[in-house]
Amino acid sequence: SEIDVNNIINGGFQQDLCKKLDPESPEIDELQDGFAVSDADTSDEPYVGQEFDSEAAAHAFYNSYATRVGFIIRVSKLSRSRRDGSAIGRALVCNKEGFRMPDKREKIVRQRVETRVGCRAMILVRRVSSGKWMVTKFVKEHTHPLTPGRSRRDNEHDKIRELSQQLATEKKRAATYKRHLELIFEQIEEHNESLSNKIRHIVDSVRGVEGEGQQ
Repeated sequence: SEIDVNNIINGGFQQDLCKKLDPESPEIDELQDGFAVSDADTSDEPYVGQEFDSEAAAHAFYNSYATRVGFIIRVSKLSRSRRDGSAIGRALVCNKEGFRMPDKREKIVRQRVETRVGCRAMILVRRVSSGKWMVTKFVKEHTHPLTPGRSRRDNEHDKIRELSQQLATEKKRAATYKRHLELIFEQIEEHNESLSNKIRHIVDSVRGVEGEGQQ
């Protein structure tokens, strides 16, 4: 899906930026307003117009920023070129972005722990004609408490704990489905056995009738 960039940069920078955009990529709607552009790529905080050598470099920078500020990032929407299908844009969001859709299947097992609260903090990066990746949108504010100063290891432990809870839920669901399948197979076997008995009874009856006829 295309990355939607909703704000506008006024003045000469907007024209400059649009000229640098990859000409093969879908048109960018608008760029975010209200951010000063700096030539330094080593800023402590992302800013619109910041450039990276690659998508991976942008990811590493935002991940380092998130660790320092006190949240965990998640890789989100990817934009691809209509010409050759190559990646041209990426959204990196807070791991508490959005809301988890209810799953009716979870009624048969314990509900998951809710980890998403609709946080909108994120950055959008897009490949430009120079081959670099540029920040085209940055949302700083979070809708949940942050834990600044926590180490990367602490954040990783939180993520591992969340994934472990999800894995435990999936295991319970798999066990439930397995039991349902076992019950279905048992019913099929009982039906097959009953059907075999009926066929055997019919065959015996036919043989009995034939024997009486021969006598």
